[in-house]
Amino acid sequence: MTLRPVDGLFISYYEDIDRWGNDHAPSRSGPTGSPAYLAAEAGSGKDTLTHRMGRQSVGIDGMNHDIARYLSRARYGTSIEYRRYDAFSPTHLSGAYYESLAKRHGYDLHHINHASRVDLERLAPQLAPRFVFLSTTYMTETSMALDAAQHVRANWPGVPVIMGGLVLVELEKSLPDAVFQTFLKAWGADAYVITPLGEAAFLRLLESDGTDIPGLRLPKTWVLRDGRYAVDATIEEPGLDINENHVRWELLDPERLYHTVHTRTARSCAFTCAFCSYFSNQGPLVLSDPATLDMELQRLSSVGSVKSLIFTDDTLNVPMPRFLELLEVLKRYDFEWYSYFRAQFADEDCAKSMIDSGCKAVFLGIESLDDKVLKNMKKAATQKAYTRGMRALKAAGIHTHANFIVGFPGDRPENTKAAIDWVDGEGVEFFTFSPWYCSPATPIGKQEQKDKYGVRGNFWRWEHDTMNSSQALEHEIWAIENAKSSVFVSELSAQCFWSEIQLYANGFSAAEIQQLMTSFNGLAGRNSHMGDVQELPAYQETQRILHTRELPVPPGCELYRTEVESRATIDRATAKA
Repeated sequence: MTLRPVDGLFISYYEDIDRWGNDHAPSRSGPTGSPAYLAAEAGSGKDTLTHRMGRQSVGIDGMNHDIARYLSRARYGTSIEYRRYDAFSPTHLSGAYYESLAKRHGYDLHHINHASRVDLERLAPQLAPRFVFLSTTYMTETSMALDAAQHVRANWPGVPVIMGGLVLVELEKSLPDAVFQTFLKAWGADAYVITPLGEAAFLRLLESDGTDIPGLRLPKTWVLRDGRYAVDATIEEPGLDINENHVRWELLDPERLYHTVHTRTARSCAFTCAFCSYFSNQGPLVLSDPATLDMELQRLSSVGSVKSLIFTDDTLNVPMPRFLELLEVLKRYDFEWYSYFRAQFADEDCAKSMIDSGCKAVFLGIESLDDKVLKNMKKAATQKAYTRGMRALKAAGIHTHANFIVGFPGDRPENTKAAIDWVDGEGVEFFTFSPWYCSPATPIGKQEQKDKYGVRGNFWRWEHDTMNSSQALEHEIWAIENAKSSVFVSELSAQCFWSEIQLYANGFSAAEIQQLMTSFNGLAGRNSHMGDVQELPAYQETQRILHTRELPVPPGCELYRTEVESRATIDRATAKA
């Protein structure tokens, strides 16, 4: 096979498949392919992430399943087709943006939208990149970054590896320097671009031959010098103009675009919520002009294969006058769209305009319905405003997902029941309820704020004047088990709102998605035998719903599917023998 030389390989999402059971690639951690499930069953600490993963995923015949693998097994009798249902199958903005940027500057960048160790092993004999760019933005645990870096190194030895993404920005702020250095050395990248404005470093690297990375002037980039990673803080360069640098979709290979793509009209957030690090990690709020969205959608329309948009803007509907202008732009095109949304600013006229512009569903960062807690969070909202906005959305026919944080300072046990009563009573189709994550990179994580609320501890282990992390976990479990009409969607075995979008965008109704998620939740937290599962009416209904539609194989899965097909051939030969 002839190696194709390219200037760069950009991996926007790397999946640690060994945490789940995979029929196409058995786990290297044991026969079940389910280290998280085994650890939970063995009785690990109840306040650990591992326990939550075990509680929120489905075990069948000793193999653990996330929602995508569960749906694949129900539809095809195997987990092999899971990427048809995976929330990461839509085209990611980071990869599309950097591929567009590289091509506009004359560089050949190959973007892989969804990678695992299997994909990298298959890709290595085909591609000879000068650089490998590895995004950490979707890596929820540091072990995932290590797994990705090791497999990239193994498949492209000697090729400079450049890591970037918001997880690195968060870690730099959250960890002591010595610990941060330990992670950088363990991953072993040649450079770490630790800024959301990484375009200047990206282009400067592509301009070079890669032999003297420490000698390049790379803004906000940690490079290895004298056995230690260091950053030159004197090199400051702004990000590229957001209006001039929207994605040129026509420059990308249309056959490698999913029918649903991520895009944006802003960078950062208009709010400074106390529990959130997004606004500080992203830097100052920058808004694009509505005319820029118009130009981008013209380009996207010319591609012809894309029908749905996922806006990554943290506050698409703020400021409201600009949002109404964006809606007028969207009305000119035939895209359906999904976004994060501030419910307190919705009214009937706005909701109607959203429907007219193609809005299908929105994610509501409610977080709490206790006005005192909302004030502590600096949410600039009240329960009354949330309820008013929610009713306007529902009246217009817009589907909703509500997110809640349990255990933020000031939270009380009775708030959990109030939240579940609210999502049931207001007709919220889906919700996520998760323990507060006490990050040092957030405003509430600063010591003076922790002292104000009596907060002790960090990350997933904490306590304060009104709750502790173990109690928050108990409330999460209670919420999952006690909602009556609204349906819980996990952030661990699904991707909250994104998992719903993947199903909406492929033609399933809200009621059908509720049934699919309810079936999954009913089996979560235990190991069942497939024969018993197949007898369950809820599982049979799941199969019926899934058989009404054949979801497409996501573009870019040709490497993964080569592995699938080769394993199927081996299995058939073994069966004959």
